[in-house]
Amino acid sequence: MQQKTIHLENAEYRLNNTIVEYLKPIDTGEYEEWPELEWAESKYKIGAKVMLVSTENVSPDALRAGWAKEDFSVIFDVENGIGGNMNNEITRYHGWRGTTSDIQTYAYGLREITKIRELKNGKVAVTVGPDLYPKEE
Repeated sequence: MQQKTIHLENAEYRLNNTIVEYLKPIDTGEYEEWPELEWAESKYKIGAKVMLVSTENVSPDALRAGWAKEDFSVIFDVENGIGGNMNNEITRYHGWRGTTSDIQTYAYGLREITKIRELKNGKVAVTVGPDLYPKEE
């Protein structure tokens, strides 16, 4: 896969000019059941290095009902790959990274964010470019 576009949840993210912002709880120093929120700058920026990953519910119920679908997202600050669920010290850029509670995770390589735009439905779309290390494990 040369590039992939993911959609961020429009209730949690917005595009403010060229900056992707997210809703962050305001820290009052005390526990609040419903904390107040404020918009804060996110790590989503053109040129940021991210790991493209997918998760999929592979429970027998999900497979029988046809709910199983691959959901793509990106993870920041993992330039050495992501760990597996048996040993988090063993990192990889590609392949199956484990299954926990019927959710399997796959890594699709370290990539750069190449495009950010707002869709007509209000969602923010983030496109990542080709794999930076396609020959790495």
